[in-house]
Amino acid sequence: MSNQKKKKEEEQSKISKIFEAFVGDVALNTISINSDNEEGVWKYYDSLGGSTNEALLCLHGVPGSCDVFFQQLLALSSRGYRVISVQYPPFWSYRTFCLSFKEFVSSLELEKVHLFGLGYGGFLIMKYLEKEKDQRIKSVILCNSFISTLFFTRLNTCGGMITWAPEFWLKRKLLKTFPQKEVLLSIAEGLDFMVEVVEKMTYDDLASRLTMISTETIIGTIDFDPQFVTIIDPTDKGYVPRKVRKKVVTKFPDCRYAQVKVGGDFPQLSNPQEVNMHLIIHLRNTGWDPDQETRLNKKILKKSKSKKKPKKKKKHEKLMEKEQEKEKEKENEKENEKEQENEKEQEKEKEPEIDEEEKKNLRKEKEEEKNKEKEEEN
Repeated sequence: MSNQKKKKEEEQSKISKIFEAFVGDVALNTISINSDNEEGVWKYYDSLGGSTNEALLCLHGVPGSCDVFFQQLLALSSRGYRVISVQYPPFWSYRTFCLSFKEFVSSLELEKVHLFGLGYGGFLIMKYLEKEKDQRIKSVILCNSFISTLFFTRLNTCGGMITWAPEFWLKRKLLKTFPQKEVLLSIAEGLDFMVEVVEKMTYDDLASRLTMISTETIIGTIDFDPQFVTIIDPTDKGYVPRKVRKKVVTKFPDCRYAQVKVGGDFPQLSNPQEVNMHLIIHLRNTGWDPDQETRLNKKILKKSKSKKKPKKKKKHEKLMEKEQEKEKEKENEKENEKEQENEKEQEKEKEPEIDEEEKKNLRKEKEEEKNKEKEEEN
């Protein structure tokens, strides 16, 4: 049994290991909301609970759940930001989604809301801004988003009969949108995690999302200040072409445009450091900077003489430290190997010099012997 456990641990990616620890520390919450005669269950992770009435809400795309933003919850909550990763229920009209989402935000008792949408999640955010003039929405971040679902009509190849298709077929259809060629290790690990997420998706989630995204819909006029909008755009290839993604800028002409070198379709998983950096910069530009208060508090604590007991580290923090130690060990091993190679090269360079000196000495000895022989003959 111990050998099987070790194999499973080796097969697991770094992302999956950290997520397992995260789930052990952060509770999954649910809220049931009845809107437009449809009842839906919203699931979400809340990094700081109800400690503040300002929060960043994250909405996933067609393949996804509230699990996919756990890296953002970990990183930003450590800086004092309240982050809520949301999983929306199945819906069959954008009117239903907008009404349900509005009630969901109200149930959280939030006064200031910042929205982060990935892929189709960004499309839903823009649809909400188009339909509702919600004064609580203070800023928006969009990544791999689009303003029209025309590109996705190719997913509906069964003549509008997605709801009649079996669950395994819908999952296979969705997984075909993932890259089939070789990709970078960081992107591959993110894709492996997303495959697990798709396997957990219910039939209703699959059918409703694929039906809605494969039905041609266009974002209309949006009355929202573009100065409070940031578009994060990975420079590498993804399922949605860059030409389609760049059209989002036409809705927010004066927005902040940030590029991510590597990310693919799920940069929040494959390149969380860069994505988190852009999220923090965006939130600070809107005037929300709880990290500033924590920095001041740290200075005050240093000045004070009182000594507090160190906080116990959580599971995911311990895992991250272990991984960092392993990476350092690998780097040290590489450096030692390089030093050994350099020493060997230096020795090789010295060897020919020694040979030349020996040759010179032999020549001198031979000359001396010849001279002695001549002297004896004379």
